[in-house]
Amino acid sequence: MKKLFLCAILAQIPLSLFAIDVSDLEAKATHGDAKSAYELAKYYETQNDTERSLVWYKHAAILSFEKQTAQSKALETSIAQQLQKIERTESVYGSFLTSYDDDEETKNSVLQMVSKTFDIAPYKMNYLLPYTYDNVQHNDREHQETKFQVSFQKGLTDNLLGLHESFVVAYTQTSWWQTAADSAPFRETNYQPELFMIMPHWDHDSFIKAYQFGIVHQSNGQDTPKSRSWNRLYAKAFFQAGGLVISPRVWYRIPESAATDDNPNIDDYLGYGDLELMYPWKQQNFKLLIRNNMHSDNNRGAVQFDWTFPLWEQNLFGYIQLYSGYAESLIDYDKRTDRIGIGFALSR
Repeated sequence: MKKLFLCAILAQIPLSLFAIDVSDLEAKATHGDAKSAYELAKYYETQNDTERSLVWYKHAAILSFEKQTAQSKALETSIAQQLQKIERTESVYGSFLTSYDDDEETKNSVLQMVSKTFDIAPYKMNYLLPYTYDNVQHNDREHQETKFQVSFQKGLTDNLLGLHESFVVAYTQTSWWQTAADSAPFRETNYQPELFMIMPHWDHDSFIKAYQFGIVHQSNGQDTPKSRSWNRLYAKAFFQAGGLVISPRVWYRIPESAATDDNPNIDDYLGYGDLELMYPWKQQNFKLLIRNNMHSDNNRGAVQFDWTFPLWEQNLFGYIQLYSGYAESLIDYDKRTDRIGIGFALSR
């Protein structure tokens, strides 16, 4: 009797109470979620709505097929590139490597050297800006110059501390080249070797994604009075809010003696940290770097905006860079620069 009473009550519950779940599934399914389309099909099947059920089953199948096709195409492209690299190596060095057929260990070692597979990856952006222009008046330089950056990293070891962390060594070099001047000298080059540990956040569902701790040296390799250098310890975190990646960083400058300090007041211009915002959208990427010394009097800072977009070649991107503020380079850490640059990026 109790069961019959319960069934009678449930029968009186209007279907509209479940409408929120159904409408939510429909919204997700119409935006390309195959799983939601399949759940809708099953739901309408339980409601004996055969027509709607068949529509959503068909839609789920189409979405699933399209997703697999896209993944398959990406995999095929990756495999083709790897095979092309192997074929290129074999065609150039194949006859040379046959000399080591009897010694597999030596052959593999030589193959690594000739194929250059040292697991080196891009770190920061690698780019070439053939044309940049700043609006600052200088007596010793042209407004127009070329700027480029090379940056790579190499993993040293993983999970040494049992935290799923990675220890990495990295190197970044940024140069300003006076291509519009007579004899086209390099005006400034900043060298930045770095050692850091990066580890994921323990909760993968959290908006906190990872942490990075490191030590970094930066200098311009010039003699006094143009010599500039400093060393820092830093901590960085990575957060994600929807498609926006937020990366705040704080640093501590390692003290130097007054006799060796080339730039004792650099903190007054670069402050004690920066904030990076990145928003990937389709094949484009937008990045904003913000820095401020946080002083109410003599407030100084800088903003850099990066926009990269696809070109005709894979892994080649158009790049527009805007910079406004202090310390674009070490030699100009205490000078304000407003610059626009147009060129290409090889990594983002």
